[in-house]
Amino acid sequence: MELTKNKFSDSTGEGLSLFDGVDTHYLSLAALTHMMEGAAVAVGYTQEEVVQHLAAIVSRMKPAATPGQFLRIAEVVVDALDNASNNYLEHSYEYFHAPSGETRKVSFRLTTYEPDLEDEYRYRPTAEGYLVLMGMLDLKVEDHQILVERMLQLLIERGRFDQAYEFARRARMLSIEHRQQIRDFIHQAWRAPGSVAWARDIAPRLNEARMHIHARQEEDRRMEESVREQLIQVTDNQTREQLVRLHDVLKSASGVRAHLQVDVTGAGDKFMDAQAGAFRSRRPSSFPDLETRLLPEALATAQTALAGSVDALLLSFYPAVVPKAPDLSNVLALLLARREYDEPSEDESEGGELMPFKKYPDPFPEDMAQFVQGWVSAKFAIGSSWKLDELLAHAEDEGLTLLERQCIVYVLYRSYPDSENLFKSMRACADGEFVADVAAGDNLRFDPVETR
Repeated sequence: MELTKNKFSDSTGEGLSLFDGVDTHYLSLAALTHMMEGAAVAVGYTQEEVVQHLAAIVSRMKPAATPGQFLRIAEVVVDALDNASNNYLEHSYEYFHAPSGETRKVSFRLTTYEPDLEDEYRYRPTAEGYLVLMGMLDLKVEDHQILVERMLQLLIERGRFDQAYEFARRARMLSIEHRQQIRDFIHQAWRAPGSVAWARDIAPRLNEARMHIHARQEEDRRMEESVREQLIQVTDNQTREQLVRLHDVLKSASGVRAHLQVDVTGAGDKFMDAQAGAFRSRRPSSFPDLETRLLPEALATAQTALAGSVDALLLSFYPAVVPKAPDLSNVLALLLARREYDEPSEDESEGGELMPFKKYPDPFPEDMAQFVQGWVSAKFAIGSSWKLDELLAHAEDEGLTLLERQCIVYVLYRSYPDSENLFKSMRACADGEFVADVAAGDNLRFDPVETR
């Protein structure tokens, strides 16, 4: 890159090099360092994030350049690390191997560009990229693990809590996904023994889960230690809230991962129990065997005989007692039934969340309900039939308020089933539809009981 950088023109027409005054060695190291920073708390940075970071460094190296030139220089550096000029193939380097007396070639990559959990491509340094970075910084190869741990601590110390929180949340969700996949296969094996193969279905998921557990345990441990250290040092309330949120999600992820470990450990025994279910004896039944008797006899029967038995067969599918639809009052009582509120548990993966019961105030006061019931009873005492819309029209003419007329609609609809009828001398039935300023829907007609 340093040898070939002068071939890039600055596009001003003056023949100047785009990289005049630009240190490509520093930019390459800065790109690898930034990728390493992203790999410490997440799965890397996107191409746009890497280019923007390098463009900000170029703006300090070469202030006279334009923003477009900043981005162009950054893109050339990233392409050089990817070996874009050679169709993104591996970098290759020839050297003389003294013990064998021959020239050998070594191939390597400095970066990887792979999708993350959400299929978004991100940059990460390869093992060779770490070696190049540490060699240029004059560090020992043995210090690689220490360097990664220190980078993670520096990110938390620099206040990059959002990235750390997002990665911890996604890692927790991945643990839940692994656990759900294992449980689904075991449940399928219980329901249909023989439909799930251990080597094909369960074993690969268990290996992926083990790799995930091993990778996340050490990372989360280091992150928790760094968060606890920062909680002791920081005094700003907003920063402490972010740290507490990050600590909570790390703690929750640790709990979910512990449950995942239990599922992985016990998956073999559960699968064997499920397979043994295929050989478990069944209780004898008085029903004829479907395969040995019913199906052969049905195939041997003429179509006319089968067609003549269709009516009886269809009737056998109906229940002996037709279920009745519940009254409106029973449905309302079920919806308004108050359940005890359970405090939310620390393990968010277990079960759903039970929201606290909200008590809604009665829209119609007791005295208003009694007044409306008496007013309707007075109308029904006349002895003729009444419709709901007719009663609303009379109520409006007599100056009843909007809320009182709404109460009339509620009282009449409540009296539609005989079991909840407030007016025993009248029977209700549906009769068309109505539209009013307080309600609209099916119209009800109330007839005296003796006339029906």
